[in-house]
Amino acid sequence: MIESLRLFIQHISPQFDMDWRQVEYLLEKRTLNKGEFLFQEGDICKFVGLTLKGCLRMFFLKDGKELTLFFHHENYAVGDYQSFRLQCPACFSCQAIEDSEVLILNQQVIQALESALNGQQLLRLIVEYQAFQLRDRLMSLYRDTPEQRYLDLIETQPKLLQRIPQHYLASYLGIEPESFSRLKRRMYQKNIS
Repeated sequence: MIESLRLFIQHISPQFDMDWRQVEYLLEKRTLNKGEFLFQEGDICKFVGLTLKGCLRMFFLKDGKELTLFFHHENYAVGDYQSFRLQCPACFSCQAIEDSEVLILNQQVIQALESALNGQQLLRLIVEYQAFQLRDRLMSLYRDTPEQRYLDLIETQPKLLQRIPQHYLASYLGIEPESFSRLKRRMYQKNIS
């Protein structure tokens, strides 16, 4: 478990190092079966996490409809950081879309990371990384067509597409499942002509 965390951190901040024994005993691995929630909208997040295995989706409800914001597969951070830091209700729900394992980073782990040399810089870089992802997602929802968003997924994460149910992909693209079927059919017809 500690190796997964160390590699994730090294990817974001290669110069960061600490005595990993300080946090190793604090780490917890949570196993989720497909369909189980890591947390739900309205809960107060007592942790943030790192997906070790499987895939989760982050979504919220609007007018009784689920709107998918992100998919978190292996080596992706997961959680509602604002809820975690401010101890306020989460804005999102996080559900496993396949059997998954998540490394749980509670308040003690974050404090240990933060108190390490360059720890505050590390946490700032992680939050910036998450903010950039959110900005890119938001810009894509306003700027790109569903077809462009789908093409981007095909280009950047083709293996992920095989793991995600079609209705969640449609929700992520911002369209109804029937529209997603038509979009895929149009794209297929373009490719064979």
